Amino acid sequence: MKTLLLCKAYFSLMLIMLFLFNMPVNSLQAQNILSKVSGKVLNDSSIALEGVTVTIKNTSKATATDASGSFTLNNVNANAVLSFSYQGYEQQEVRLEGKTVINVQLKTIANDLGDVIVVGYGTQQKVNLTGSVLSVAGGDLAKRPVMRASAALEGLAPGVTVSQTSGQPGADGGTIRIRGIGTLNDADPLVLIDGIEGALDGVDPNDIENISVLKDAASAAIYGSRGANGVILITTKRGNSESLKVNYNAYAGWQKFTNLPEFSNGYTYMTALNQAYTNEGRDVLYSDAYLQEYLENKDTDPDHYPDVDWQKTVYFGSGFLQHHYLSVTGGSRMLKIMGSVAYQDQKGVVPHYESERYSFRLNAEMSVLKNLQLKIYLSGRHSPTYSPNESGDTRIIYRVNHTPPIYPAILTNGKYGVGWTGTNPLAFAKEGGINQTNYEYLQSTFQVNYQIFPGADIGLNFTPQYNDAWAKNFAKAVETYSPDGDEPAYTVPSKSSLTEEDSRTWQNTLQLLFKYHKSFRKHNLNFLAGYEQISYKNDYFSAYRDTYTFTEYQELDAGSTENWQNSGTASEWALRSYFGRLNYDFAGKYLFEANLRRDGSSRFAEGNRYGNFPSFSAGWRISEEKFMKNIGWLSNLKLRASWGKLGNQEIGTYPTASVINLGTNYIFGGAVASGASQDDMANKDLSWESSTTKDIGIDIGLFQNKVSAGLDYYIRNTTDILLELPVSSTTGLNAPYQNAGSVKNTGWDIQVNYNDNIGKLHYNIGFNLSDVKNEVTDLKGTGPYISSYSIVQEGLPINSLYGYKAIGLFQSEDEVTASPVQFGVNAPGDIKYEDVNGDDVINSDDRQLLGNQIPRYTYGLNLMLNYKGFDLYLLVQGIGKRSVLLYNDAVWAFYNSGPIQKWQLDYWTADNPDAKYPRLIAESSGNNFQYSSWWVYNAAYARLKNLQIGYSLPKSWVTKHSFSKIRVYLAGDNLLTLNHMPKGWDPERSSGDATYYPISSTYTFGIDITF
Repeated sequence: MKTLLLCKAYFSLMLIMLFLFNMPVNSLQAQNILSKVSGKVLNDSSIALEGVTVTIKNTSKATATDASGSFTLNNVNANAVLSFSYQGYEQQEVRLEGKTVINVQLKTIANDLGDVIVVGYGTQQKVNLTGSVLSVAGGDLAKRPVMRASAALEGLAPGVTVSQTSGQPGADGGTIRIRGIGTLNDADPLVLIDGIEGALDGVDPNDIENISVLKDAASAAIYGSRGANGVILITTKRGNSESLKVNYNAYAGWQKFTNLPEFSNGYTYMTALNQAYTNEGRDVLYSDAYLQEYLENKDTDPDHYPDVDWQKTVYFGSGFLQHHYLSVTGGSRMLKIMGSVAYQDQKGVVPHYESERYSFRLNAEMSVLKNLQLKIYLSGRHSPTYSPNESGDTRIIYRVNHTPPIYPAILTNGKYGVGWTGTNPLAFAKEGGINQTNYEYLQSTFQVNYQIFPGADIGLNFTPQYNDAWAKNFAKAVETYSPDGDEPAYTVPSKSSLTEEDSRTWQNTLQLLFKYHKSFRKHNLNFLAGYEQISYKNDYFSAYRDTYTFTEYQELDAGSTENWQNSGTASEWALRSYFGRLNYDFAGKYLFEANLRRDGSSRFAEGNRYGNFPSFSAGWRISEEKFMKNIGWLSNLKLRASWGKLGNQEIGTYPTASVINLGTNYIFGGAVASGASQDDMANKDLSWESSTTKDIGIDIGLFQNKVSAGLDYYIRNTTDILLELPVSSTTGLNAPYQNAGSVKNTGWDIQVNYNDNIGKLHYNIGFNLSDVKNEVTDLKGTGPYISSYSIVQEGLPINSLYGYKAIGLFQSEDEVTASPVQFGVNAPGDIKYEDVNGDDVINSDDRQLLGNQIPRYTYGLNLMLNYKGFDLYLLVQGIGKRSVLLYNDAVWAFYNSGPIQKWQLDYWTADNPDAKYPRLIAESSGNNFQYSSWWVYNAAYARLKNLQIGYSLPKSWVTKHSFSKIRVYLAGDNLLTLNHMPKGWDPERSSGDATYYPISSTYTFGIDITF
């Protein structure tokens, strides 16, 4: 409620300020009025353009050209300026100077070299960049109606991999990796929103003006210890000095799961389970008589003969989603304002999964004096998310994928059936309690800029930031019944319980920047010097009670005091930094940049707190040389090279301190006494993880830059990665972290765009492709580090898949007898493994590399067409090479008495020796249930990520009704996927079992109105 009230207050304030400061002066003047101004607008091929917006600058008066390219405006000031704008063409302004006929020829937008790109603590022209920086316009993000901004980046940026592993409302954002994974620890990139660290998914995509991705060390070194994993810079929209504009953008739609496993029905399940029992030499579980009885009664007596499709039974949520965005921009020479409010709501396909977000943003910039500006940026959001209680055995998705169809979901008397030994996913989804988390966020930036002399600017910025995450989990005891029982057969969990948690964070950022620009003759110099201090403090509290007599009263005081628990903790850190940058170019041909940042972090002990992070880069615009001027088809040719060093301070808060943990109990004189202990060994010599990157690149523009391309090759070496190296067990302490590991990433990025017009058809085609090869190069003689099915070992990619290599299925008893000893009792149809060391026994020594989980050959293809108000946007995204390993209910039939999927019915028998699945076994042990290459799948895919068709109403009609733009559209997300995964499992998912909330397809209808 507080956030909603703040939204209303700020929005009202914004409107009042705009009204006061946006009164145009010429509205008071009525002299020198032309009764009629007309003309014609053509393109650079002398073809008439329909729908060109013709605006009288600094007013809301506008019109649009008709089919012949003609326009007319009445009662126009003789000295007014007309602005002509049309998508795909350069905007043009013409001063009337008393003229009544104005004919204009618009030029195609082909050269984007003059674009201003956001870089660390400033901006640069694209033509002058020497580092590897990628810019994505906010309009490209807004094309996809997605709930999370991270998902909108997928497929748009070479070298940037976005993986969406869940479709759960509120948790369906993407995991972003820039040029692979360079550490064994936190690999997330640094995200800065208007210069302040924040969450990409916390920003409404419609608020974003631009995203810059700093991919190499030369461009990211200005962020020092925080930039080792790459940097994402988000610039939100600003106001302008033009007339007031109001924009309303909304869409609504539905979601459904992209892919679900197909399970067999009850009868098939029982016959297959009988086969599994027979294969083990056991008596069948279901007699022929019972099977016949089941077929005859399952439709008339579902209580005793259930045949449940658990997916249809549980996945009955609406999947409805909606998003509303309202913004106001405008101002005057003194004050420029952009304000917005937004609301989104997302219902799950599984009931009681839901996410909402209320957000606001107010960006105000005021020119107090000619050389003094004040800026205030305010933003906030309230984001509640809901899901059923997911603790213990009550995990909904897992239970749907694990419960056989022969267990009842709901009885004919309305009571919940027992499900699988009391774990009924339908009952848990509807009655099992709730998990609610409320995220609160408020940030305010106060900035002043003063130009002390020509070319120089001093900026002071202070940003307090508040985050609060409050969570409430109520696990409600659910009673399930047998068909003939009046008393509950099971109660799961045995008693209801409530846990409440609150994590509250304050983070303050102070920045002082000095910028200087000087040009003389052919020399251009830019200098930046800065100081930054960040302080962070977190307070955490939790409380627990159980045994709730009245389960509808879900408050702490309503629980029993016999087993109550509470805990609390706090943590803090600080970062102090000094940094600078020097840019120089001669005649726009020879470019040079140097960066240096010195960071001091409280996370390290005295003597190791400060680190220096330099970078150097250079560029040569060959196309500007005299000997290249006669090559008409070559518009731009630039070579770039860079070297830089970065750090990573994400090592935990107190890894260098000897910490005493309270709560350790001791026995003195036969009585229990409270005490404390040191559990972990400290390492005061711990220092930064550091990363050095070498990058060489080339930028090309052809045919007046209608065709543009960029290619980068890089080598990134990360050293001093934190590892827990073994220590003697006689210390009695856990091993400390040490700077020991090294990782190497080698890769390349390529991007090609073609932008042109054919008559009235404007089109843009873009393609990007990137690859990265990851290798662990040093573990200081330790390792390998094996965790279930993954391994970290020198010479291999991080967390490579690791297990046994399957070399087929046993086809006869003789083959089983002649083979090395394997797991359990084997028979024809079981998986056969390779004996790597030749000792005639298959054991852990025979495990080997099975695949690479890090994506390779990531690509994106996008197409945009615009013709006479109609527009089409298409995005195809994919990965060329990646492996995942699936296990448990995801691919193992009857795992822990679970169901069987339809594809698993193609199982081995003597008559089906080339089956997809081994022989059926009821016990979840033996050869067929090992982490092996048999269960490793090719996760390469190509996905139609987005398809959108829109129509903008004719400008002539729109402007006549006091609008600037009205566009309607239909869109679909995750519409089609080509892949090699088994039925039901999305290729974007990670390795694992069947517990993931499935990824969804989205179908929406939207409208975008500006007036």
